[in-house]
Amino acid sequence: MLGISTGTIITGVGMAVFAIILSAVAEKNAWFASIVVALPLLTILTVFRTALKGDVSTANAFSNNTFLLFWPGLAFFVVLNLAQRFGMPFWWAFTTSVVATGLATWGCMAVYHNLGWVSTDAKPAMPAETPK
Repeated sequence: MLGISTGTIITGVGMAVFAIILSAVAEKNAWFASIVVALPLLTILTVFRTALKGDVSTANAFSNNTFLLFWPGLAFFVVLNLAQRFGMPFWWAFTTSVVATGLATWGCMAVYHNLGWVSTDAKPAMPAETPK
């Protein structure tokens, strides 16, 4: 099936189930759900699983790229909070936040690419590996 292993499918289903359960928890206790979401559990599991399969360089590249993309991802929370404070209706604020996050991510990726920190190759360059 398109080269996707059973383990990958099980992992994907597990992540989806985790997200569904977390949504239900958030309805009852938003603070606890926020704490769980703030932990980079899926990133940790992805890095672990990739390294466990013997592909440490890809695990390192994934970890580095996740770190680099964490920063523009914060645009979602900043824009959503500000838009709500200025009285924008929730769904307009949400949509604006998603668009702002996409633009921030695209802009950061362009900067990172120009700096040689990331590549469109399967194994992006790490900052320490950037040619001088």
